[in-house]
Amino acid sequence: MPRDGAIIFGDLIGKLDVLRVACDKCDRKGRYAVARLIEQRTRYGKVIDWLAEITADCPKKQAGNMSDQCAARCPDLPKVM
Repeated sequence: MPRDGAIIFGDLIGKLDVLRVACDKCDRKGRYAVARLIEQRTRYGKVIDWLAEITADCPKKQAGNMSDQCAARCPDLPKVM
């Protein structure tokens, strides 16, 4: 599977045990075990694709308002990449 410069779950091995997701606009918060994500998505799964899937039900995303979009992110990624 091509990476296209994306962060993959394998990049997180030994750096993070838990991947946090947060959105300041819709107050979404979650914690996901990296080992379990790798089991489910493989070590080559792209974090950005997974994030898009778990936030697909966000009302801000569904509304399609370009000036008030969902801001879900993984706040710990910049610290380890």
